[in-house]
Amino acid sequence: MRKTVLICMSFVMICGLIGCSNSNESKTEQNDGSSSNEKNHEVSLTHNKKPPSLTITVGEEIIKTQQGGYNWNYFDAKTGQTVGVEAESLPPTEIINVENAVSINLKETIKLNFENEPIKYEIVAYDENNSVFATYNDFKDVKEKGKTVYGIVATWDNGKAIYVVALDIQ
Repeated sequence: MRKTVLICMSFVMICGLIGCSNSNESKTEQNDGSSSNEKNHEVSLTHNKKPPSLTITVGEEIIKTQQGGYNWNYFDAKTGQTVGVEAESLPPTEIINVENAVSINLKETIKLNFENEPIKYEIVAYDENNSVFATYNDFKDVKEKGKTVYGIVATWDNGKAIYVVALDIQ
């Protein structure tokens, strides 16, 4: 009986050592980036810790936007891990004052200059209560005249971000 228990325990220990050995090899592969899944994952994620910046060009004028809230994933090369960030912000009309709106003419060419082009984006117009009252695919579609706070909601593989700008549409 004692021999049987000893043999069983030896067998369990050998299996445990083999399992730990394979587990360590797998971790080494992931840390080296040798694993094809890890390589694919690393390639699809940026190393940037924040979403790309955005400016708007209207004719010759460059208009800066303010970064609002975002959720973003990036690959941290130091740890070999994917990091997720959720950043909240003030409501759009508190990020930027509508009274400081930049005057633009919709007849001019309006270009969104993302540091890295998003998969998609939409333009939302906010009222003074921070409620969305209109959504557009392009500034060409904007119907409002006058001062309005706009949000540009952009989506990438890494996440989503909102940029805020106050415009006085002529």
